[in-house]
Amino acid sequence: MAPVYRGKISMGCTLCRKRRLRCDRRQPSCSQCLRVNQQCFGYRDPDTLRVYDQSAEVASKAQARYSGGPTQQSPAEASPSTPTLVYSPISDDQRAISYIIPYYIGTDQHRGLLLFLPSLLQNDPSPALMASAKAIGLLGMTRMPHVKQRAREEHIIALRATNSALRDPTTATSDSTLGAVLLLGLYELITSRPTEMGVGWKDHAQGAAKLLELRGEEQLNSPAGLELFTIVRFQNVISSVFFRLGSRIHNSPTIAALSHVARSKRNEHTRPIETLYNMLIELNDIAIEVDEAHLQGDLEKQQLLIERSLTLDARLLAWTTSLSPAWSYQVIDDARSHLPKSTYPPIYDNRYHIYHGVSIATMWNNYRQTRIVLNEMIRTMALRRWRLQNLPQFQQIIYQSTGIIEHMAGDICDSLPYYFISGEVGFGSIYRVLWPLFIAGRCAAADSPAKEWATQILDLIGNITGIQQAIGMSQLLKQEKPASVIPGGDLVTESMFYQAARLSPGSDQEASHRYTR
Repeated sequence: MAPVYRGKISMGCTLCRKRRLRCDRRQPSCSQCLRVNQQCFGYRDPDTLRVYDQSAEVASKAQARYSGGPTQQSPAEASPSTPTLVYSPISDDQRAISYIIPYYIGTDQHRGLLLFLPSLLQNDPSPALMASAKAIGLLGMTRMPHVKQRAREEHIIALRATNSALRDPTTATSDSTLGAVLLLGLYELITSRPTEMGVGWKDHAQGAAKLLELRGEEQLNSPAGLELFTIVRFQNVISSVFFRLGSRIHNSPTIAALSHVARSKRNEHTRPIETLYNMLIELNDIAIEVDEAHLQGDLEKQQLLIERSLTLDARLLAWTTSLSPAWSYQVIDDARSHLPKSTYPPIYDNRYHIYHGVSIATMWNNYRQTRIVLNEMIRTMALRRWRLQNLPQFQQIIYQSTGIIEHMAGDICDSLPYYFISGEVGFGSIYRVLWPLFIAGRCAAADSPAKEWATQILDLIGNITGIQQAIGMSQLLKQEKPASVIPGGDLVTESMFYQAARLSPGSDQEASHRYTR
C-alpha cells in the first residue's frame, strides 16, 4: 500500500486556494481578496487538517485479519517507528454521518442547514435522531448500488422511533425528537416524486410546529433549541403563505409569547430575524383575507387590502435599511472575470452576490420572496379593480408591483451562484434556495428571462443532487397554465395582466423602476 502524502498544507483563504494564489493571511482580509473586492472568509486551522501516514498500520492489520493472528516480524523488519496496524473498514453508517458534516452541518464560518445537529448527536443521540440522520446521509451515497435500500430501511426505523418518542411525554418535547421530525421532513423533500411535491413533508412540518407549543419557553435557553425554534417557525409560515400547506399554529398566542421571548435572546445582529418573521405573519393574515375577499367578490374589502398590503411592502423595504453591516452583500458584475475558470456556477445576467454566509443570503431571499408574493397579491387585486373601473391609479399600482416582482426575482437569481461558491456545497446549502427560486420563476412575467432561468436551474439542481422537490417545481413552471400559489389569484390569467400592461408603456414603467430602487 502506497504511503499517504504528507506535504505542506495550504493555510490560505478559500478564494486564494481556489485561484491557486499566494495568500498573505492578513487580518481581517487578505490582500488578494481586497484587490478583487471580495469577502475574505478566513483561514484554515492547521490542527484540523493534518494527515498522518497510516498505510503501514492498515497493511499490517489487514494481514493479521486474513491470516487469523498477529503478524510475525523478523528482528530486521521490526522497528520502533513502525507501529502494529490493523485494518478497520468504515461502515455505511459511519460514511452516512460523515457525509452530513460538510454537506449539511458546515462550520462556524460556513453555517449549514443543520447547524444544530452536532450538539444533539453529542448530548442526546436518540434512536430517532440517529436513524433519521443516517437516512439523510445515505441518500447522498446512492451511487453505491446497495445504499438506496439502506436509506429506505433507516427511514422506516426513524419513523418508528420518532412515533415511539412522541408517545412518551418525556422524549416528545426533547430537542432530539424535534430534530428527527425536521430531518424526516427533509427526507421527504429529497425523495418525494414531482407529482407529490410537499405532500409527505407537510405532515412533518405541521407536526414540528405543534411541538413548539409543547416544548415551552425552556427550548429557547440553548443555541440548538433556539435554532430549531427559528427553523420550524419560518418553515411553517413560509409554507402557509407561499404554498398554503402549513397549519396556522404560528398565529397561536403560545407561539406569539415564545417569539417575544426569542427576541430577547437575540443580539443586535440577529434581532432582524424576529422582525422579518413578524412581517411574514402579517402577510399570512392578509393572504387569508385576500382569499376570502376573492371568493366573496368583495371589491370594497379588496381596496382596503390593497392599502394594507402597500403599507406592509413599505415596511419591508424599510427593514432593509435597519440592518447591520453584517447583513450587507456585494454585487459582482462581470462575474466570469472574478471566478476561477474551474469554478463556473450557474450565473444569471453575468452578475452574482457575495454574502457573509448562506444563512444571511437565505434571510435576504426570504425577504425577497415575501415581497414577490405580497406584490403579486397587490397586482392581482389592482387588476380586477382596473378592469371594472379603468382608473389610472390602479394601472400605476400594477406597474409598481410588476417592477418590484421583477427586481426581487432578479436578485434571487443573482444570489444563487453564492450557494455554489460559498464553501457550503451540497444539499444543505442548495435546499434553502429552492423555494425562493420557484417563487421567482412563478411570479415573473411570462417573457421574463428570470422565469426561464429559474426553470432551468431547478431542473439542473434536481438532476445533480437528486432532490425531487426541485424537479417537481421545475415541472410546475413548465406547465402552460400552472396552478396558482398566490392567494386570491386562481382566476386571474397572465393574459389579463399583459392586456393592462400594454396600455401605457411609457411613464408608468419608469415610475415603477424608480420605486424598486
